[in-house]
Amino acid sequence: MNKVSLLIGPIKQLVTAKSMPWRYGDPVLVIEDAGIAVDGDKIVDVGSWNSISRKYEGKCRIPAEESLVTAGLVDPHTHLLFAGSREDELELKLEGVPYEEILRKGGGIYRTVNATVGATDEELRKILLNRLFEVAKYGTTTIEVKSGYGIDPNQEMRLLKIINESLVKSPIDVVPTYLIHVPPRDMDRRVYVNAVINSLDKARDLARFVDVFCDEGAFTVEETREILREASRRGGFGLRLHADEIAYIGCSDLVREFSIASLDHLLNLPEQNARLIAERGSVATLLPVTILSLMSSKRPPIKALRSASVPPIALGTDFSPNSWSLSMQYVMELATYLLGMTPMEVIMASTTNAAYSLGLRDRGILQPGYLADIVIWDVPNYRWLSYELGRNKVLVVIKRGAVLESTPMGTMISKECA
Repeated sequence: MNKVSLLIGPIKQLVTAKSMPWRYGDPVLVIEDAGIAVDGDKIVDVGSWNSISRKYEGKCRIPAEESLVTAGLVDPHTHLLFAGSREDELELKLEGVPYEEILRKGGGIYRTVNATVGATDEELRKILLNRLFEVAKYGTTTIEVKSGYGIDPNQEMRLLKIINESLVKSPIDVVPTYLIHVPPRDMDRRVYVNAVINSLDKARDLARFVDVFCDEGAFTVEETREILREASRRGGFGLRLHADEIAYIGCSDLVREFSIASLDHLLNLPEQNARLIAERGSVATLLPVTILSLMSSKRPPIKALRSASVPPIALGTDFSPNSWSLSMQYVMELATYLLGMTPMEVIMASTTNAAYSLGLRDRGILQPGYLADIVIWDVPNYRWLSYELGRNKVLVVIKRGAVLESTPMGTMISKECA
């Protein structure tokens, strides 16, 4: 009998993609009475519990007779690093005060920039680390974290360094992104774009991606094109894009010109551009919490995204001062009830495709050779996961083969496993 570090099983139901990316209608693997063998940080075998239990002896075992088991959740779009909050502005929006008026009075994103720039490095490290531990409680095992609340390139490098420092103490994996967020109000836009371009060499060792907020009120298509061109030319970066959130000004068209890993938001995406995203091999990352926070009647064109040559769809929290939710479970629930995505679709969008959008090919799937990033859920089947609203449904979170989180009501875990 082969000895391994961890056995999970018997499992009531195991659900995973067979390969990545997963597109709407692709087959999935659903195993009842399943088992997983883990050794170190990798999955070594997946199959029926009868087969797994006969082949492997585990140093410890976690039973999951009443549970769904999936790959760990991956959040591919967050603004996790900032100081302060803006809860008072929600009341202003509810009273009908336009966002432009809030900005004029010193609120909005520039208020968050002032709070973040004014915070000490130690304060920002503590804020970020606390949030990283919090997201793990909801089943997130890998997360993307953007800079963006420094605006000044020197401040952006400071934020990227703090994000990188978090890698040592973070309970989960962090993917740093250099976000070109909004133009400063006190600098000529041409001068600022040049400053951003000149900062790219410094950012190369600090960020895996460059992301630009291309939209009405943010960066123009031409400004975005110039930044993406330089990021591509200098090498070392993947490209991401905030696109078509507030309005369609041609931002998603840039996928014709650049190899963009993910186009995010897409509330105003023209339906014909869904096929364009698919043809270019990019991911469409949808952020349903933001739709609520914007109080928008707009929806991304789900039917077009599901059509022939469908692009893979990912989901993310867009955690920010304007979209304050750290829970990928809440995102999955909203994706079902707000966007009409199926329960299976949201699982694939929150695991396999989210990992794929970050260029991570070693997680998001429960198959031999993949990282043992696993969630055991307090639900009996995959349909339940986005059917029930508002409860943290995690029993156990396993990151790289080690138990991170277990609820008091959860599965009994031996000291060796914990």
